[in-house]
Amino acid sequence: MNRLIRLFSLLVMPSIITLCQSAGAQEPLRVLSYNVRNCRGLDDYHAVNVARVAGVISNQAPDVVALQELDRKTKRSAGRDMLQELAVATGMIGTFGEAIPYQGGAYGVGILSKTKPLRSYHLPLPGKEEPRTLLVCEFDTFVFFCTHLSLTAESRQASAEIINQEQAKFNKPVLLAGDFNAKPETTEMLVFEKFWTRISPLQPTFPADKPDRIIDYIFVSKNTTVEVPESCVVNEPMASDHRPIFAHVIFK
Repeated sequence: MNRLIRLFSLLVMPSIITLCQSAGAQEPLRVLSYNVRNCRGLDDYHAVNVARVAGVISNQAPDVVALQELDRKTKRSAGRDMLQELAVATGMIGTFGEAIPYQGGAYGVGILSKTKPLRSYHLPLPGKEEPRTLLVCEFDTFVFFCTHLSLTAESRQASAEIINQEQAKFNKPVLLAGDFNAKPETTEMLVFEKFWTRISPLQPTFPADKPDRIIDYIFVSKNTTVEVPESCVVNEPMASDHRPIFAHVIFK
């Protein structure tokens, strides 16, 4: 009987210890946002280097990535699907959001994720110089928004109103990331801050080689309590004209 008890203890106790250690633990989420300029670096604008950009992304081990400036099968990019090439190179799942039809294909934004979204869709956003878009991916425990806003302040402010209204439709935590083309003190960014909490650092992201402007951000919906153990601008001066931004998020 004693031998049976000891055997039972050896088999069961490790499982009990594991359960006790994980009980109540919060699952971290690693978030990256990166304007990749179609994987064309500052060293040679005409040369596409998917492997280099994929390496920058993979080095941060993200769970979700917001990407901006992506061609899908355009003449400019020789018919290549930049998002899907990055998805293959990083081992992630790619979801594309078209902003405009372009040169026989499309141009827009994308989301890379470790798991397949429950659903995804994109909404048109205003842009005087060109139409913009908001890409939405819903996952089990959160929603991820990706965007690349207009160069004009009027269009950005109108986009902020649309994005804020879309966020209000979800009961889950919502993350918003992208290239906003706006400095923190602008009116449109103040509109965002009514509904969102910034979790990326206030550090310059553009231009990548000598950054002097803060125009890339990661936000979380205002009604969400999070811990952010780490956030940073990734020190990558060459793979694109923007530097990536990263945030490690724990939902409470």
